[in-house]
Amino acid sequence: MKIGALARGLATYVPGMARLHGHVTHTGGSDSARYCYSVWLRHLVMSNQNGLCARVPDRVAELGPGDSIGIGLAALLCGADRYYGLDALPLANLRRNLVVFDELVDLFRARAAIPGETEFPGIKPKLQSYDYPEALLKNPDRKRIERIRSSIEDSTNPESMVRYVAPWWNPAVIEAGGVNMIFSQAVLEHVDDLKTAYSSMRAWLAPGGWLSHQIDFRSHGTAHEWNGHWTYGDRLWRLLRGRRAFLINREPHSTHVRLLREAGFTLVCDETVRDYAVARHKLARRFASLSDCDLSISGAFIQARLDATSRHESSGAVPRLDSR
Repeated sequence: MKIGALARGLATYVPGMARLHGHVTHTGGSDSARYCYSVWLRHLVMSNQNGLCARVPDRVAELGPGDSIGIGLAALLCGADRYYGLDALPLANLRRNLVVFDELVDLFRARAAIPGETEFPGIKPKLQSYDYPEALLKNPDRKRIERIRSSIEDSTNPESMVRYVAPWWNPAVIEAGGVNMIFSQAVLEHVDDLKTAYSSMRAWLAPGGWLSHQIDFRSHGTAHEWNGHWTYGDRLWRLLRGRRAFLINREPHSTHVRLLREAGFTLVCDETVRDYAVARHKLARRFASLSDCDLSISGAFIQARLDATSRHESSGAVPRLDSR
């Protein structure tokens, strides 16, 4: 067991310490323009390769944008008309977004190659080619750049291209069928109510829309082994999590595949990363029946299409989503 992780969880029960240990103030990554540029173009290129789009989708939504809405700004710069950033905590700020935006403009104007494995070895999915995807993109002109900048500065304007909501517990933040693509980068492993999350995504997507999610099943610092979080019983896990609004949900790969299919999606891409498996006899009772496959999958890039005939029904309850 990682004693430090348990201590951090217990500290959230101490008056005056809950705020220090119970809340995220920096999630890492998304305040780097090159990171945002790389993540967005990977999702877009893979969407094209898997037959989900021939160009940039008109309306996109991101779950858990984190420190900035830079990935969404990259989507707007290359052709999207509306971006929804849905977060649990208001981590992004105007100053940071404008700095990231200006750096993104420079990257697109230079038609920069997608930052690859040398610069960002931990980012998934990997691509066959990191060349600038010229055929997919609209190069931003001055008018589009100015409009996006105005939207960042006044995201509450109904005409804004940017809609940032944190917290976003109202299910009406996106109208039924309001977006073409929903994506996330290392976020869905933090969602406690995954069933509601996938049904909400179904409601938000227009017919023919799709999901694009990179999911990280590792222990996120709660154990020394990447899958050591599956060796903890529920009582110990409650202490380790403490009073934090979110940590990780400990759900394996198969849970996501099952729930997205139950929500009416057709899986079109499932690229998994495999790693060694913790000895089965060490697993907590709750995870004793994990398949050998689940026990060895440390990450997955999943894309799924919504059937054009799928009905859009609001699920009522709203899932709690973490920031990346």
